[in-house]
Amino acid sequence: MNDKKEIYYKYFNDKILPNIQNIEQYRLNLIRKVFLSSLILFCLGILCAYIFILIMLKGEFNPVLFPVLLFLMYAFFIKSIINFIVVGKRYQERLFTDIFPLFLSPVANFKPWPKNHNTETILESGLFHNFDTQEDEATFFGFYNRTNIILSSSRLTMPVRGSSKPDMFKGTLIQLELEKSINNHVILFSKNEHKYNNYPQVNPHIDELNRYLYVFAKNTNNISFINEEFWKIVQRFGELYTAKGFEFSFKNNIVLIALRQKRPMEFGFLFRSLLRAKNYDDLIERFIVIYDLIDLLNKR
Repeated sequence: MNDKKEIYYKYFNDKILPNIQNIEQYRLNLIRKVFLSSLILFCLGILCAYIFILIMLKGEFNPVLFPVLLFLMYAFFIKSIINFIVVGKRYQERLFTDIFPLFLSPVANFKPWPKNHNTETILESGLFHNFDTQEDEATFFGFYNRTNIILSSSRLTMPVRGSSKPDMFKGTLIQLELEKSINNHVILFSKNEHKYNNYPQVNPHIDELNRYLYVFAKNTNNISFINEEFWKIVQRFGELYTAKGFEFSFKNNIVLIALRQKRPMEFGFLFRSLLRAKNYDDLIERFIVIYDLIDLLNKR
């Protein structure tokens, strides 16, 4: 992993750093604006609290003024906090638009790819049944160690009538097309997913894995890839992608990983400089864990 990270660090210093000075200035301006607006709102809240206390000390109860002052006080305090949350989300959207694409080239040389193209693969994985619509926010194609990689931020909706359809899945989908086939179909999913399939459950004899994942397979052939090293990589997927659920299908030579997330592909933090390579570790390691899994599966 360290070698791959060094590739990203070198690429950052050589290719990315010269092109992001204006976005760093945008970040600093955003911080100044949000601090100033939140400070003003906080001071207004303090002022309302001060007036409220003065009236209380004088013993003058006003059934109209009291609720208004209390409402304004809490509104100003809450808005001063919400300001940071709203601006932080807006900043992350800017990072995804302007910064994320800069990290696509090293190692796997990812490129934008047509959206909603792999519906058939998703259905054949057996991870999702009878979804109505696939909506990809963004899709990228890359190639690493004789393996095609398709990375997408996707939403699958339930087949119900009406304009607002519930999500069956929202998060990151990672599709790998390996060189070799296992001539089997293996499915893993975290125990909070409550999935079902027609395959028998198998026991990989890894106690910690069995506590968190169900494992099913069409047969018991070629499932030795589910070992301690595989389990450590799965754990890293959950941590790096802050996933609320993990689903994995390995059918013949196609791997599909579904990581359930509220805000797929978001990264970064408003109060973190854009000019230091180490500050992108949360993004870089999301790519690297995919490469580590490919290296493991290709060792079979």
